[in-house]
Amino acid sequence: MPDATMWTYPWDLRDEGYDAVLRKLREEVKLDAINLASAYHTFDMLRPHLPANNTLAVSQSAIYFEPQKSLYGAIKPHVSPLMQNENWWGEAAKAASSAGINLNSWTVFFHNSYQAQSHPECAEVRCTGDPSTSALCPANPDVRAFAIALSRDLVLNYGISLLECESLAYSGWGHLHYHAKHGIDLFSLCFCDSCKKQAMEANIDIAQLQSAVTAKIRMAFDTGQPVRETITELKRTIPDLAAFDAMREEIVTSLVRELKASVDVPLSYILMGDSTITGSNPKAIAQIADSVEILSYTADPQRTRTRVSELLPIIQSPDQLVVGLQAYPPASPDAKTLCANLQAAREQGVTKFAFYNYGIMPLSALDWVRQAIQ
Repeated sequence: MPDATMWTYPWDLRDEGYDAVLRKLREEVKLDAINLASAYHTFDMLRPHLPANNTLAVSQSAIYFEPQKSLYGAIKPHVSPLMQNENWWGEAAKAASSAGINLNSWTVFFHNSYQAQSHPECAEVRCTGDPSTSALCPANPDVRAFAIALSRDLVLNYGISLLECESLAYSGWGHLHYHAKHGIDLFSLCFCDSCKKQAMEANIDIAQLQSAVTAKIRMAFDTGQPVRETITELKRTIPDLAAFDAMREEIVTSLVRELKASVDVPLSYILMGDSTITGSNPKAIAQIADSVEILSYTADPQRTRTRVSELLPIIQSPDQLVVGLQAYPPASPDAKTLCANLQAAREQGVTKFAFYNYGIMPLSALDWVRQAIQ
């Protein structure tokens, strides 16, 4: 059988019963692990399992465990007020151990509106000088220290089996506090003081580059017409943009390397978004991380097959790849579709799968996951 895990929220375990849910996922669904949200962004979610109060909205990014405060520097973790005097992660860790299911930390690092607004000096900055209200910059030393402290905290105090990294990169414009979409890739580039400093050390004329990028953005603002060239295409016409892109990739890659060295559990990196926007170089990161993950939320197995085939040549082996599948409609309208998507990856040697998401899917879909695993 494949190695299978499921993304899960701690508030669902708390409200439905830690032991009951985890035993069901281990004994009936046959999962090997859960990827439990430890640090998470804002959300407004549907909760179909409950008899009442079927929506939950959270307006602040937060962590869902009691932190070891001595580990942190300038940026302190914001503990979710939802927990009140409880420690949801502590309870989940005990229940996971009792149920015989591994506990992985699903950690959203820099897509964090609370920290970006509390520490604007650590946030990404657009070419126009506008600071992000939802994204920390991976080039900032305090941000990097925060990421390492958060990871060490989870490893030292909660016995996690794996550290799963989401948004350990540049966040890009469009992935905001409100998850709005605007579609101007160039506006994703960060020109904060930390990025400017690194650019100057790399002999990049950062003032000229910022001016050229801003001119493109202003033209789009003035005319209402989008910037039709991609960042990759603009590298041929805007001086130093290619060097700046390479610098951003090294910032992210070096942080993954530092994080990997700071913890003694396997590290898994979720590849999300275009590398020119996020700075995430799949080939470089695959040389460091124990596993890399792609999300294939689709009803078309051929799309899953294509996504896997495109990534396999640049990673070390199929065993290193985790394929994320959405286990409910519309991506999975039935068990047959979910099984077909899993099989499309299995045929190419993939053995690791993650299913999205326990709290959102109808309970009947758990049987679809069980069928897919078997």
